[in-house]
Amino acid sequence: MDKGNLGFILKMAQTINPQIYPGRELYINLEELRQLPEGTLGRELARFLDTNGFEPLNSGDWIQRTHDVWHVITGLSPSKDDEFILQAFTRSQVFRPSSALLVLAGLITHKCNLKEIIKVIKTGKMANKLVDWDIESDWATPLSEVRQKLGVISLNQKSGAIGNEL
Repeated sequence: MDKGNLGFILKMAQTINPQIYPGRELYINLEELRQLPEGTLGRELARFLDTNGFEPLNSGDWIQRTHDVWHVITGLSPSKDDEFILQAFTRSQVFRPSSALLVLAGLITHKCNLKEIIKVIKTGKMANKLVDWDIESDWATPLSEVRQKLGVISLNQKSGAIGNEL
């Protein structure tokens, strides 16, 4: 996603969404995270950011600043199609009008379908609330253990997880 579109989406989200923990800090030191063992949450976040040419987001509310962590936890890529799926998961976790609007846009443009959205929403509702999770305490925890602790299954569509695990 280019920086212009990202800026617009972030501004829209800040305008229409109730702000969740706007002052809460998230300390992401990529150099430290890159040194963690393979398969840990922190190492996988660093890999996700590096692979996609992203920098940690330091603006917006808690949901915006932790968006890329949610990608890693759910196993979703930053592709446009997976962004719509992640927005459905996000909307199931917290009240986000922008997430609902983006899911609707995905449905209208056929970037996602109603069956997968319903499954992802059910998955998000069954998971623990990610907004209450102390992310930094789990940087060195294996990603599989973090998912188990949070009750989150991988939603990676390429592995068929959405259809097969629910």
